[in-house]
Amino acid sequence: MQSPNLQLETRVEPRPTDLADLADLADGEIARRINRARTVLGECHRALIRATDEQGLLDTICRIAAGVAGYSLAWVGFAEDDERKTVRPVARYGEAGSYLDEISTTWGHDTLGRGPTGTSIRTGHVRLARDLVNERSYQPWRTAAAGHRLASSISLPLLKDGVAFGALMVYAPEPDAFGRTETQILTEVADDLAFGIRLLRERSDHVRLASAVGQAAESVIITDADGRITYVNPAFERVTGYARDEVVGKNPRMLKSGIQTPWFYDAMWAALTNGLPWRADLVNRRKDGTLFTEETVISPIRGPSGSITSFVAVKRDVTAERAFEERVSQLGRERTLISETIRDLRAGDTPEITAQAICRQVVSLTGVLAAHLCLFELDGRAQSIGFVIAGQTDPPLQRVPSRRSQQLRVRAAEGPWIESWVSQPSRSYSGLLTGIGVHAVASAPVRHGQLLIGLLSIYSAGSVQELAVTEALPALAEFADLAGAVIGRDVAERTELGRGRSHVARIIARREFHPVFQPIVDLASNEIVGYEALTRFADGSNPEHLFAEATAVGLGVELETVTIGTALAASTALTGSAWLNLNASPELILAREPLKSLLRGCQRRIVVELTEHAAITDYPAFRAAMAELGPIEFAVDDAGTGFASLRHIVELRPAFVKLDRSLIAGLESDSARQAMIVGLGHFAHVTGCRLIVEGIETEMELAVLRSLTIELGQGYLLGRPLPIEEAVGTPLSPVHPVP
Repeated sequence: MQSPNLQLETRVEPRPTDLADLADLADGEIARRINRARTVLGECHRALIRATDEQGLLDTICRIAAGVAGYSLAWVGFAEDDERKTVRPVARYGEAGSYLDEISTTWGHDTLGRGPTGTSIRTGHVRLARDLVNERSYQPWRTAAAGHRLASSISLPLLKDGVAFGALMVYAPEPDAFGRTETQILTEVADDLAFGIRLLRERSDHVRLASAVGQAAESVIITDADGRITYVNPAFERVTGYARDEVVGKNPRMLKSGIQTPWFYDAMWAALTNGLPWRADLVNRRKDGTLFTEETVISPIRGPSGSITSFVAVKRDVTAERAFEERVSQLGRERTLISETIRDLRAGDTPEITAQAICRQVVSLTGVLAAHLCLFELDGRAQSIGFVIAGQTDPPLQRVPSRRSQQLRVRAAEGPWIESWVSQPSRSYSGLLTGIGVHAVASAPVRHGQLLIGLLSIYSAGSVQELAVTEALPALAEFADLAGAVIGRDVAERTELGRGRSHVARIIARREFHPVFQPIVDLASNEIVGYEALTRFADGSNPEHLFAEATAVGLGVELETVTIGTALAASTALTGSAWLNLNASPELILAREPLKSLLRGCQRRIVVELTEHAAITDYPAFRAAMAELGPIEFAVDDAGTGFASLRHIVELRPAFVKLDRSLIAGLESDSARQAMIVGLGHFAHVTGCRLIVEGIETEMELAVLRSLTIELGQGYLLGRPLPIEEAVGTPLSPVHPVP
């Protein structure tokens, strides 16, 4: 019969292989192939009837396919439930049997799982490989197949409840060997084989049942129709403490604990006497008087006449499980309380207020004497921001000693842990915790994303061996996650801000920078007419990024002030005729006095370049601040980027406008850019300012700018930024003569 699961999958262009379309094959060849498949089916039926064990059946089917029907190779593989999703060969037959020793196959989504075998198992569908030499998905096994003269294959899933637990693979020496009729026949073979495997396994299960009952971990009790015990297994004796001879002939009520109500048992007997199985937890009493809980299933057994002749009870001791479940349930209730409490915290509270509130709720957990939340600061020390002792006034918050802070930080990076509490001077609140009877401490890291920001700890009177302490650890980890979610952002921003401020402050204090000077060239005469002072940092930081970081942490004006002062001091070595461009932010200019003090008494012509990293919102106030700086000139930097605009030029009336490199890249081949630069040149002339083109890097760019009568230029082609000792040695006429 045709399997309802017959669905063919192939990744090559299908070719006609059924009786209606095989015009290109001789009738004799068609008949031979179909007979070959039918031979396998017929012999398979006979093998199923005679089969007594699974391995024998597997070996026989493979032998029939390869040895009797004449296919090159047949093998059966079972899908392993391991990490690699391995397909394990369990039977094989055929002259190409060693092929399996040369290959590996999986049923996962990796390369080794996308072949016919893996695809068949994964999808539960038949998979044809019509041409093993050319099929793309067969590439990992192509060489081995060719070496064994295997040209085509069919992979047939072995199904149980619609899910494949393995596959039967059959190979032929000729390409395209499995037409529709052969495929249908072989699919029936695979279905029969799967049925036989399932049948043999069930039969084996029944054979093992009798011995399994005696060896089972679960207690088994059999009673007659009147409820008298006729059999108990050894597990019953181990769990209850009663020997078999002590209970046979008695009623199981001898085990009753008295905790469960009479109507509980009434409901049980009502179900059983009506022929229904009954399942529930029974709390019983052992021979020594201790209570235990059993997960119980009692089933009525009917005789040939249909009447109930006995009852079979299978019981599993779940005392520890139920206690654990109750503990988990309790922890769940406690976590819900904490979650609700944290959700009610006010958004504007500081991390310290929030941490104290969290610790106060954590202390309400069963067995917890105290709770502590600390943050890891930039200097490596841990600072307490929350500490609560049950039933006592909150103690003052302390810093954790340096050595202990380092130990905690290293340990916290590995995850939650439990340790015995030992009073030591290096531990915070040591005497206080010892005085309230602490014996164990459980700790969990507090994170914001992947950033470790702190540690949440609870202190317990129980020892580390006690179940309650161990069970508290998962809940503590959740509380730590909640704390990270609530205060993490504020703490991380505070930490990052502090780290950035510390970085910039160190650079300022240690003067870890030096000025460099890049020439500004008159493109008509090819002479250096000015220099732009730039800053380079000792640690290799990107200057633009570091100045932005300094602004973000409130040290922008201070960093600009010291770098400009250093540049001015070094610039005294430059030729007296060249002007000096200094970069200054709107914030520095609006601060007035720092820059005004630096420029006071300066004899050199100064041009202040307005860096465009922040918008100017009040032009009148800004013009007033510019005027206070005295007789200096201004330049609008990076025109065409950032906030620079024609309005800046109109509002501020700078002496210079600097065009950004982005406007001249590829200028020689871009007529639109050329036209724009000509227009900007005209605009500059009308408004009374001069253009400086930055970023000139190629001879072609320089030639085009000269042809457009651009007056001033700057870039690596004309001169790189150099330290003062090298800049003063730069000739006034670089090797870029005017044509």
